[in-house]
Amino acid sequence: MRLSITFTADGLLLSGVLNNQTIQRDLFVSHKRELALLNTLKIDLQGLTNIDSAGLAWLLNLCRDARTAKKTLAWDHIPDKLLQLARLSSAESFFVTSQP
Repeated sequence: MRLSITFTADGLLLSGVLNNQTIQRDLFVSHKRELALLNTLKIDLQGLTNIDSAGLAWLLNLCRDARTAKKTLAWDHIPDKLLQLARLSSAESFFVTSQP
């Protein structure tokens, strides 16, 4: 059980498990240099195999940090489980996809 964060030319790919056991640090703290190079941060969630409420909270903190850093945030391949958790928390508006 692990979370992998891979940086691409226009953002990052999250894969594996995003939960309270795999979250180590705030992304804007642990990957400050890589994020400084991106004006738009596209986050591809296609590789996530599992997510819980701690994972949702981590992603919401990522939204906050991106806004503070004045970065445009876009989501790709949002898992149904994440959308369900977001709806239960009235946070679904944070997960607008970057594709129509």
